[in-house]
Amino acid sequence: MKQILREKLIVRESFAMAFQGGEIWFEQLDALSIYKELVMEKFQKDMEIIKRPSTTGLIAINLNETEVDTDMIQQILGNLAGVSNLQKVVFVGLSNMIKRYLKRWFSQTPVSFVCNCIDDYEKAKLWLVGR
Repeated sequence: MKQILREKLIVRESFAMAFQGGEIWFEQLDALSIYKELVMEKFQKDMEIIKRPSTTGLIAINLNETEVDTDMIQQILGNLAGVSNLQKVVFVGLSNMIKRYLKRWFSQTPVSFVCNCIDDYEKAKLWLVGR
């Protein structure tokens, strides 16, 4: 993975947006390179919004160009597992190793939402809204 100097990072705001008759929360954790603490700090901040009952149950988590390890993905999944209104979560930009870890985690952990890993952002959005 290409390392970016911390002062050159662009931390994009996460947001909810209408998409083809549904609403998706776009969790923007992409292009944060190797800065695990920054990724997790941003995710924890955004969890305050994700946990609200009024927030959509469809979430796209963009991790393109961000180095993700099993500890990070376990923390993300653990937080999401506690959100009662989640319906579908899609991860975009994960390595094959982390995708295998996700499959194993979901086979061992009962959760109330469906999860997928799709590397194409447009296809991921369509999967979330059921098209």
